[in-house]
Amino acid sequence: MKKWVALALGTGLALSLPQEVPAEKSSKADDAKWKLVWSDEFSKSEIDHSKWNFETGNWIVDKDGNPVAAGWGNNEKQFYTDKNENAFVKDGKLVIRAKKEQASDQFGTYDYTSAKLTTKGTFSKTYGRYEMRAKLPTGKGLWPAFWMLPEEDRYGGWAASGEIDIMESWGSQPDKVAGTIHYGETWPNNKYTGKDYHFAEGDGIDKWHTYAVEWEPGEIRWYVDGQLYQTQNDWYAKEANKASKYSYPAPFDQDFYLIMNLAVGGWFDGDVDETTPFPAEMEVDYVRVFDLKNGKYRDAVEPTYSDEEVVLPEGAKQPLEDGNLVYDEDYIEPITTVTNGAQALNPTYWNYVALPDFGGVGSIDVIDLAGSRFADISIDQAGSQPYSHQLIQNVSLGQGGHYKVTFDAKADAARSIAVKVGGGPDRGYAKYSDEGSFDLTTDVQTYSMTFDMTEETDLAARLEFNVGLSTSGVQIGNVRVEQTPREAFNPNATKPMLGDGNHVYNGTFDQGAMDRMTYWTFDPGVTKGTGTVDPVERLFRFETNKKKGAPATLVQQGIQLQEGHEYVLRFKARAERVDGLQVGLNGSDGDAYLPLERIALSKAFDTYEIPFTMEAGTDLMSQLQFILGSEKGAIEIDDVELRDVTPVYIDPSPLKNGAFTEGLTNWGSYVHFDAQAAVEAVNEAARISITQEGNEAWSVLMEQGGLELQQDQTYIVQFDASSTVARSFEVTLENAGYYRYLSEVVSVTPETNTYTFEVTMPVTDVTGLKFLMGRTEGSPLGAHDITIDNVSVTLK
Repeated sequence: MKKWVALALGTGLALSLPQEVPAEKSSKADDAKWKLVWSDEFSKSEIDHSKWNFETGNWIVDKDGNPVAAGWGNNEKQFYTDKNENAFVKDGKLVIRAKKEQASDQFGTYDYTSAKLTTKGTFSKTYGRYEMRAKLPTGKGLWPAFWMLPEEDRYGGWAASGEIDIMESWGSQPDKVAGTIHYGETWPNNKYTGKDYHFAEGDGIDKWHTYAVEWEPGEIRWYVDGQLYQTQNDWYAKEANKASKYSYPAPFDQDFYLIMNLAVGGWFDGDVDETTPFPAEMEVDYVRVFDLKNGKYRDAVEPTYSDEEVVLPEGAKQPLEDGNLVYDEDYIEPITTVTNGAQALNPTYWNYVALPDFGGVGSIDVIDLAGSRFADISIDQAGSQPYSHQLIQNVSLGQGGHYKVTFDAKADAARSIAVKVGGGPDRGYAKYSDEGSFDLTTDVQTYSMTFDMTEETDLAARLEFNVGLSTSGVQIGNVRVEQTPREAFNPNATKPMLGDGNHVYNGTFDQGAMDRMTYWTFDPGVTKGTGTVDPVERLFRFETNKKKGAPATLVQQGIQLQEGHEYVLRFKARAERVDGLQVGLNGSDGDAYLPLERIALSKAFDTYEIPFTMEAGTDLMSQLQFILGSEKGAIEIDDVELRDVTPVYIDPSPLKNGAFTEGLTNWGSYVHFDAQAAVEAVNEAARISITQEGNEAWSVLMEQGGLELQQDQTYIVQFDASSTVARSFEVTLENAGYYRYLSEVVSVTPETNTYTFEVTMPVTDVTGLKFLMGRTEGSPLGAHDITIDNVSVTLK
């Protein structure tokens, strides 16, 4: 799927019945089990706009309508319209038609038109059976799909809030379809899991078939013509600045809406060629949604993993005596050099891969360094991708295992490298670990990362060191991949402040274990009361019928308080029949830092704030206490926050190394596979040598992240730039969710000019300054260099 953004996604699809289908439309749903709750039989003369909306255009845009990424984040070539020529009803079927014709908007001109229909805002649902019957077009570059997205991004940007691809197909491979879920964290640390369904010989997507998923709490099942071919039940959702993953079965526990579309081009099936027929049509006979008749969906069961050693099957690369899954740690065996895409990797030992497709030219040797043998990668041409130069070894990983990757590394000059463990081409290059970015220095240092192998056992997983995009040579040694016990979880341990400034973990009662009480301890005292979190409301509720006895309490331990700092405790609460609660902060020895304060509650949810100053010494293990009392009734609590409001030092110049005197230290770069470029520090300036701009503005990108900018402060963004060919590029200041506080287009020439912009921050946020130097309007520019220097972000 797309590489750039949080949007992405599988596109959409359409279906329909052939003329020979009987007038009585059939369904593969079990009538004894399922009841129809929503459908479109396409029996009207026109598309029912009370059910379907049209998404139009080719670009992903932000909430203000500013362009973010062309091709819907997938490099698609079509322009979606709401015209009858691209989507219409005929003979009781919906037809989505892709045409070879030009269309234009304010962002550009496109060579194909098609349609994309959604039920966003008209119909969305949690759980059930979702079914469509369709006949799909064939031809290189055609990409029909039937899929679902959340009505609200409850858990963060794509794909943290999830995506369910009921069916998508390759026009060039009509003998199969795919079903996939996307989940995890916001791109690029998203994950996906899925399988393909293969039709019998002589059958395919150009025949009528019924595609469906049955979605229950903690389980999604995929069907073609009633035949189950895949079940998924292992996923997660994690948002930045949260203490833990959201409680399972998030993200697939919220309302999703339906999408149908026919894309043209894009990374899923590549671009069309001279054999692709136009117009191309996908026909949909019906779309139906069902509920269980008895309403008794299965109970979600959270996946669990044992710390017992995973036993790899026969034929796997078994761990060595010391537990290392990496063979030839000392590079005794010859390293296989792969410079041809048709050449297979050495399945046992090390491989150095530099494919000409990605512009990497280099060599590898073995040297003695720091008492060990290191692979020494020399880079003549950086290439256009992190994976333009790769050090790879296949390792065998067992499902359910917890693995740790460790290695020593240095570089000829400060630079970053990307490391990941994932599948090969037969697994769609799926990521098993996060794509770790490691900043190397000129000294040997040890680096590590851990991950859970949630996918099926892979006997040929790829450990990849991706070292392209820079000509600085890299040395790597002492590489280990080993199964290790998971770190014991202690909910009462000291809790460093979260990235959003909150000192309370899981104050929204929606994270951790399925009871959503992780990090909290509830004690009913002698009230015999209950303290629970409703999976829908997601707030804490205490309820009791007993009047007398020791009061119930809700406590979080491990709160870090700094001496002399000012804090505000904030929470929402309401009560039924109870007139209030007490709240306070104290040390483990009982010293009261915030003496218990009585809070009068009403039946309505109100927000309460209590400021205080930590007069005692620093305590990293203090306790936040809610004394819930012992009266009959109920108390509900939500959105608990403890924030340090001590006046903070505002960094007047948060951007570092803007003069590039330390090379590319603090800077990162990205070159998409449709572009060719190298980003280097030359003569104390950044030089971006571009051979091919790619298709998106972000196809060639240089950035510095981690810039914390303060609310209501005005900052001056300034830099010098020139280009050997006159052109324009974008400059943005945006957060991790791609919200842009600054978005400007600058025109550069062979003469160096200084560019200056002002931005006033509406909120305090961690941002990144980005130079987007990929494709702009007009013809490709050919080979050219951009030079950027003297970059600064300073407080006005």
